[in-house]
Amino acid sequence: MALDYVWKDVFMGARLGFSPKKIWVGVKGILYAMIGYIILTYLSFMVSGWGIQKIWLEFRYIPFPFFQGNLVWYGWIIWALGGLWALYYYFITLTAISKITYEQLRGDEFYESKEAWRFARKNWKGTFLSPIYLVLFIAALILTGLILGLVGRIPAVGQILIGLTSIPIVAGALFIVYLTIVLGVILISAPAIVATTESDTFDTLFEGFSLLNDQTWRYFLWQAILLIVAFLGVFIFAWLTKYALSLTYRTLGVWAGPREWWSVMWHNAHWHVHIPWLPIWIARWFPTFFAPTQFLSAGAESLATYPGATTSFGSLLLGLSFYGIIFIILGYGVSILGAGQTLIYTILVKIKDEKDLLAKEEKLFEEELEEEEEKEEEKEEEEEEEEEEKEEKEEEEEKEEEEKEEEEEKEEKEEEEEEKEEGEEKKIEE
Repeated sequence: MALDYVWKDVFMGARLGFSPKKIWVGVKGILYAMIGYIILTYLSFMVSGWGIQKIWLEFRYIPFPFFQGNLVWYGWIIWALGGLWALYYYFITLTAISKITYEQLRGDEFYESKEAWRFARKNWKGTFLSPIYLVLFIAALILTGLILGLVGRIPAVGQILIGLTSIPIVAGALFIVYLTIVLGVILISAPAIVATTESDTFDTLFEGFSLLNDQTWRYFLWQAILLIVAFLGVFIFAWLTKYALSLTYRTLGVWAGPREWWSVMWHNAHWHVHIPWLPIWIARWFPTFFAPTQFLSAGAESLATYPGATTSFGSLLLGLSFYGIIFIILGYGVSILGAGQTLIYTILVKIKDEKDLLAKEEKLFEEELEEEEEKEEEKEEEEEEEEEEKEEKEEEEEKEEEEKEEEEEKEEKEEEEEEKEEGEEKKIEE
């Protein structure tokens, strides 16, 4: 797939992202992230005195401790571990999508998602540890500032020292702001950097600084373009899904009968999709894009009663399927972002370093030639071995034939001798 290496190529992110393979990778990544996050977050609430029933009635599947949590300090630590788990799969998922996109841009349309997952897990340090190291460095600088605050408490001397070093202190604070911006660049672009260059932690950090310093305006403007493209792509996909759900609801309800079991199932399935910690404005406008009725806010209502356990179980499965639909829509958005970041990084490297990441390097060609030569040599050796084996077999067969001939000659000689002896005996008898 050819690129023009200009800003217009960023719009290809929506088309490259609309791939069942990449969307499925995005859905799996969201699912893996949510499973670990939900388990650890439920545990954080439980150690803070919450019962499972209370957590379920308050949050359903995806608890969030802010505004409603009141966790103990070690509960917050457990919740933070859940956040790190989700962050890990954020990087792994985007790296896998970027790797598939990168191989696609290089001409390999059949690059498997299993290989992408294997690559992302193998190179997890370059993506996951890069921002963590940067956060630790920023924290160390902030800790230095706190210590300087204690120095200022020294009578007489402390205030003078702070006054003399005020300019370096402000410069250090400005450096922290700069590092925070770099941290944002790393969080956004690290998966694409690792997927295209297989860089380690240090190289990923270096590329983050390079993108910010060398291509500042292009980077931020193109990121804005990509966000608009991703929003429009998700909006259109969600809008179409809305009418697909509406068609499903109306079609299955035609012959539902007077008991209205389908309406009860639909209503109770909405009850499972309850995310109370979302901002009110999102809960108001987002459901209208992809659901025929109030979707996220419906979870606050009570469950409708219906005789029989099968309807309740069917409502549970339908509610889980609603989450699956949400994950698919979000998976498309993640796929667009992963593909778009790969495009942006590939183009910016071409501009700032004059290096085409999509072209195979000479080393790779030499390695391929060496591999071909080795294969040819191996084939020649195998052929030579086969010829030697054939020759040995022929020699063995010739030897066997010679031995057979010698044995036959011996037998003939023995027969002749026996005949001579018999003739002599007959003569003697006569």
